[in-house]
Amino acid sequence: MKHSILKAVPVAMFLTVATAGCAADSNDASSGGNAINNAAAPQSSGNSNIIVGTEKEWAIEIDHAEAKAGYVTFVVSNIGTIGHEFLVVKTDIADGKIELAGDHFEEPSPGLEVVDEIGEYAVGETHSLTLNLEAGNYQLVCNLPAHYGAGMHISFKVA
Repeated sequence: MKHSILKAVPVAMFLTVATAGCAADSNDASSGGNAINNAAAPQSSGNSNIIVGTEKEWAIEIDHAEAKAGYVTFVVSNIGTIGHEFLVVKTDIADGKIELAGDHFEEPSPGLEVVDEIGEYAVGETHSLTLNLEAGNYQLVCNLPAHYGAGMHISFKVA
């Protein structure tokens, strides 16, 4: 028991700093993904409802592809060389197959719901986004012009 509590303390401290110590910027969505300024990319939490990931040209990587229904926290770092955004999209459309209108997909579009997002954020920043997700299929994407089409998407499931 003591050993498991010691593992949880760093995660709890990280989340406290990430959510309480940082303000949302003007690019963030309504729920306000919080920035952890110039923080190193966080390590895997070991908790299936805390999803740690990175964005770079032209990929999104996450440490867990599935979470339990309820509150899910995404902690995402931009390790690329340009700005990116992070959208949580509920859809049964296959990964990478959302129909594009030019160089991005329309928000909203038939067959998908953009649940929330972290607006465009700079290289080296880490942001968090906590959402109450219901069971279903999702895609985690960057929908900046040409980013989705270049491969910035990954499937995600909530059970």
